Amino acid sequence: MPRKFRLTLGRLAALACTSVIAVTGCGGDESKDPKPTAKPTADAGLIPVAQACDGLFDKAIAKEAQEPNGPSKVYPVKTKSTDQVSKALREESARRSTPEDLCTLTDKADGKELLAITVAWTPHSPPSGRSVHYTTTVGPEDAGRLVVTCDIGSSDGTASGGGRSLEFAMRDYFTVSDHSHAKLLIASAKKITAQLDCQKEPEYPDPKVVAPPPKPGLR
Repeated sequence: MPRKFRLTLGRLAALACTSVIAVTGCGGDESKDPKPTAKPTADAGLIPVAQACDGLFDKAIAKEAQEPNGPSKVYPVKTKSTDQVSKALREESARRSTPEDLCTLTDKADGKELLAITVAWTPHSPPSGRSVHYTTTVGPEDAGRLVVTCDIGSSDGTASGGGRSLEFAMRDYFTVSDHSHAKLLIASAKKITAQLDCQKEPEYPDPKVVAPPPKPGLR
């Protein structure tokens, strides 16, 4: 093949690559996966329990959720990202707060609820001297609560005035242990308060202290 013709083909290929690179890429690293979204979207389908709640489930919680007859996969209902929830909380009145969904799991699309974690401002505060208080509750509709003091400034940078606390609540039809409830609520709270920039950083307890792990065979 003549040299000039080979050069012409090369130039044409370069022009073609330039015209489509914004859409498909050209000669890029195909091994790179797209960045994951903050939370699984509603059309993500069933995912392993170990991936539930944006990675809040550890191996121990996932194992509990599957025993004795729990599902190995769950359906994550689409919820707001941590940034979106934090923004909504900044704009909410401390006394007129609507619960924000942090994680909702069902057994299938539009199926039976398995677990839900919410957060809202509350007029209640932790006991004197504490910034975080975990409460053990009974039944799947009220499986655990965590109250966290988080005073934040107003939008113009002034003090909010008066103490403000967040209440994290859980519904659990997996019926995992109270220790797992504490781990999930504390982990959820840490993610939210880190975004809110509380004036005084909450002192989170060790889940083992507020809710000891169950003995083998018990929850």
